[in-house]
Amino acid sequence: MKTAVRTLPSENMLGYAELKNDLLFHRIPHSKRRYYVERPLAIGREKALEYKARYGTDVGAICKDRGIRVHLNERQGTIGQIRFRAQIELSARERVITLYKSSMEELRQCAGLLLPGSSISLKEVTDIHLAHELFHDLEFMELGYTNKRLDDISSLSLGPLRIRASVTKTSEIAAHAFSRHLLGLPCLPNLLDYAYMIHSGTLTAAEFWRQAEIWSEELENG
Repeated sequence: MKTAVRTLPSENMLGYAELKNDLLFHRIPHSKRRYYVERPLAIGREKALEYKARYGTDVGAICKDRGIRVHLNERQGTIGQIRFRAQIELSARERVITLYKSSMEELRQCAGLLLPGSSISLKEVTDIHLAHELFHDLEFMELGYTNKRLDDISSLSLGPLRIRASVTKTSEIAAHAFSRHLLGLPCLPNLLDYAYMIHSGTLTAAEFWRQAEIWSEELENG
């Protein structure tokens, strides 16, 4: 029996999947959903193409030029139940990106669950996360954080009082787009997060593809 070949999820759909994780998603008007997906995607893409024209896909060279120290930690990054693959420390004194090799290798092994027929190397997984954190350095040093550049939303209403807040996950969407377009990836790299969830047993592939259809419909009808 032949297995149906699925089309990779669209950039907009994976961006929307990230947006759904925002704590204030329920406060985003339906008419603004596409805005909070498409604008950060464009911001990340434009900056990636600018740097790709100067450096190609050598994300390490960009980090070196920007004075960012890259540290490869052989262990898994964990705080309680939270697993880290990469993190960035930003200050006026020093900027450091730490990559956790063991977590990267784990992600490499499960990538084929949603990218059938494709292999991905440890260096590619590492570069994906390095590019993602690099974008956050760009936000910190020169661009301003993506969520602060976009429209705020009403996060709380107390009578006549309206408290407004930014949509923080838009910064992550922009970083995913930066990583994708700098490195020439076939889709946004947060697809790998879902591959890991399937690998760890918290999600099945069938559930992911059903959810992907729902996300696409929600975004289309928003």
